[in-house]
Amino acid sequence: LIESDQPNRDAIAPIMAAMPTLAAYQRFRIQAQLLPEHTATVFKCLRAHEAILDRVADGDLETVVRHTLAREARLAWKARIESTHPVLLTERGELDAKRRSLKDVDAKLRIANRNLLVDGIDLARISSVREWEDITRLRGQRARRLREFLSRGVELGLTALRPVWLMNPDVASRVLPLKPGLFDTVIFDEASQMPVEFAVPALYRSRIMVVSGDEKQMPPTSFFASRIDDDDDLTDSDTLEDADDDDSAAALLVWNRREIKDCPDLLQLAKSTLPTTTLKIHYRSAFRELIAFSNASFYGNDLNIPVRHPDEKVRRERPIQVLRADGTCSGQTNPAEADLVIEVLKQLWAVPAERRKSCGVVTFNRKQADLIEEKLEERAEVDAAFRDALTLERERVVDDQDMRFFVKNVENVQGDERDVIVFSSTFGRNLQGTFRRNFGVLGQAGGERRLNVAVTRARERIVLVTSMPVAEVSDLLTTQRAPASARDFLQAYLEYARATSAGEFDGSRALLSRIVASRNESVGRQRSGEVDGFVRTVMEFVHSLGRRALALRDASVFGIDLVVEDPRTGLYGLGIECDAPRHPLLEDARAREVWRPTLLSNSIARVHRVSSHGWYVDRAAEQSTLRQALQEALG
Repeated sequence: LIESDQPNRDAIAPIMAAMPTLAAYQRFRIQAQLLPEHTATVFKCLRAHEAILDRVADGDLETVVRHTLAREARLAWKARIESTHPVLLTERGELDAKRRSLKDVDAKLRIANRNLLVDGIDLARISSVREWEDITRLRGQRARRLREFLSRGVELGLTALRPVWLMNPDVASRVLPLKPGLFDTVIFDEASQMPVEFAVPALYRSRIMVVSGDEKQMPPTSFFASRIDDDDDLTDSDTLEDADDDDSAAALLVWNRREIKDCPDLLQLAKSTLPTTTLKIHYRSAFRELIAFSNASFYGNDLNIPVRHPDEKVRRERPIQVLRADGTCSGQTNPAEADLVIEVLKQLWAVPAERRKSCGVVTFNRKQADLIEEKLEERAEVDAAFRDALTLERERVVDDQDMRFFVKNVENVQGDERDVIVFSSTFGRNLQGTFRRNFGVLGQAGGERRLNVAVTRARERIVLVTSMPVAEVSDLLTTQRAPASARDFLQAYLEYARATSAGEFDGSRALLSRIVASRNESVGRQRSGEVDGFVRTVMEFVHSLGRRALALRDASVFGIDLVVEDPRTGLYGLGIECDAPRHPLLEDARAREVWRPTLLSNSIARVHRVSSHGWYVDRAAEQSTLRQALQEALG
């Protein structure tokens, strides 16, 4: 405006002439479309501070004026927003009270929802005891078959008494009445393993369907095609008789797959026709190192992980441990690895039963799983303590959950989770010393999906027993290219596990960043190295108190601006939020103020929030509150 608009320049010339030097202001350009009267007002305000501006060096004058205008503009913007939304001026004490109230109400609501299943039964939908008496006998001369009981029971109000049912598709098709809309909602879990035709009987019985699954995990197997042989209420004659019934859902199993768009599974069919929502939170892993490889390799670092531990804690606990057996692979088995797996289990079970972690063994093929089972029995015959522990672990139940010890190959482990997973990778050099890159299903197309399933089963720890020469599995590490085959992902995981086990976190993180960058053309979710000005100011204050604060903020739901390590425990004792988190998933107050802090508390003992408004208006009070939080959290 000053240089190009002659009338404007003439209007503000008297103001500019009164300033120290015209040349300095000719270098200053207002980066806004100001009306002439606004421009004159701005410079008139500056004119009132001539005495101060005269003391500014000519070379710094432009910077000073720019800074002043920017500051005043932001303060005016802030004042306008606060006048429009007075809730922004709510005091800390009132906000804290609202948070506590919300947390209490949320807890009461959860209890009420549980009680609703018992106390909320609509008795008007339940028939009399006399009507029920005819069908409640499942043994004796008046016994009803299970299918008859369910068919008649639905008419008498069975679904009102028991509104939630859990069964696999085979049982649903054989025993439930073939009634459209029998259930309000049918939810399919692990839909990536379900052939479409097996889902049709359950679909017919629902008004609303929810399909849940992971296309990065296992494709359909023969699991759902198997019959339920251990159900005492279902006999072969029942099955045959039902199959002859035109109303039987079993007749629907005869289906031409070509008429369902050749979809390999229900998940793919649902994705092609229904709205899709992606889950963004990962809860299982007690250490983010357990899920970090899959997050980078298969999910584009889109999974938000609530746990976070200092590097020294991770080195000490070793959530991923690699043990080299370096045995020979012959006949698709590796006896040396099997023996080492037995020794690992012996160590895990050496502690008292009440302190043991649940565990399972995963092998990369069926023959190795059979060999480990044989070795278990052999050790149990000669070691009484081992035999007792094995017996107990095979019957382990924790909080009504089946946590029994298992030995499975990678094909059959989807859906399982245990505290500790022991891997036997099986493959290695043969008797002649040659390493053949034949990894069974893990080396075939889609093998990376099986690998993804296998490496995400552990809650707390993975023990990888391997004989593979990592450098010879693939050429991914030497060529610096993006992973393109199952072998590439296998080599990447073996190297990641080795580096993490050795505490070489710079190397393991660099590998994951490279995988994400090469696959997604981005370095993941980490923010640039610059620290926000407010965060930097708070960090400097913490340092002035003799505490070391680390900036760990990333763009995830559980990103935290600053953390302070507790020297007594080696864990993060205090997390510091500089204003409330602003992730899209945290727009709801319950998610932001109740759910997120609860999950963060699993790895950060306490989280304290610093208000930028309070820091500006009453910095001494805000600093005092932060100092008190540090003392209470760290001593």
